Amino acid sequence: MANEIELKLRIAERHADLLNNHPAITKHLNETPWTRKLVSIYYDTPELALLDAGLNLRIRSMNGGWFQAIKSTGHSVGGLHQRLEWEDLLTQNQVNFDKITDPHLANIFSDLRFREKLNPIFIVDVMRTDWLLKYPDGSVIEVSVDIGDLKSSTTNACEHIAPIEELEIELKQGKTSHLFDLALELQQDIPMHIENGSKAQMGYRYLRPQPLIKRHAQAMSIKRYSKPPTTLQIMQEALTSMQENQEILMKVNHTPAVYHMKLANSRLASALAYSGYRATDKDTLGIIQDLEWLGQFLISPCDIFAYENLLAILSGQRYQRILLSLGAWLHKSI
Repeated sequence: MANEIELKLRIAERHADLLNNHPAITKHLNETPWTRKLVSIYYDTPELALLDAGLNLRIRSMNGGWFQAIKSTGHSVGGLHQRLEWEDLLTQNQVNFDKITDPHLANIFSDLRFREKLNPIFIVDVMRTDWLLKYPDGSVIEVSVDIGDLKSSTTNACEHIAPIEELEIELKQGKTSHLFDLALELQQDIPMHIENGSKAQMGYRYLRPQPLIKRHAQAMSIKRYSKPPTTLQIMQEALTSMQENQEILMKVNHTPAVYHMKLANSRLASALAYSGYRATDKDTLGIIQDLEWLGQFLISPCDIFAYENLLAILSGQRYQRILLSLGAWLHKSI
């Protein structure tokens, strides 16, 4: 079992080749990049029991071999995904239940009726290019670009669901802050957007569509803390709230979402201002100024003109840089 830590970002296929010669990549490149085909088949029951259990199961074809992986749903803030992963090498293209030995997982997969109900539900078919980076402090990062398709998988057909155009920056060992520093360097020259959902979540959203507005993030409640929350706790919750409401606003003009996004934005700016770094740290001042800039577009309620303007802001690279900068600040402070 490993704890997978990675940043996920959307990158257009036409921009992917720019990574090959980008200084942020080449200055730490440890070996020649390589490209290969990956086909990942995801399994679940017709009722999506694994999804409801917070797990996903896949078998991946890679380099002439087969690999079985079980991942927890985990959590994501600012594009940083953290989740548990159990991976095993297979001798053939089918689920090997004998490889599942973790007590919690074994309890789920020991049910013979449950096993019989597991079938392919969707497929991720991509070409992946990897760059392995090594840093002077010993940190190791794998940068991967996946270009391809997400497809449904049924007994009758294989239907295209969505294109895959994704950049993953995964920490193999060392400091998490390097993930954000690298993303910020790349984002200066290459347009990209933070992706808080995984490929598995994309497939599951197709199979079990979510309501247009499932909820809006509420203000943080300090009652659940045994003692007053720290600056980092306040900022982590505010950043989560801002992104949850941003996702709603990208779909519909929803007044409560605008209000709660503005509240989260103000809380982030205030927390940074009183963090003790404001007088001396240029990066902190820059984030505060960017949050103040963003705040002027969070008008509640939004008329049609203000909403269209807000959509353009949330789709723009300056807003993406704010999110990445906040992630970098949080992980340098931990």
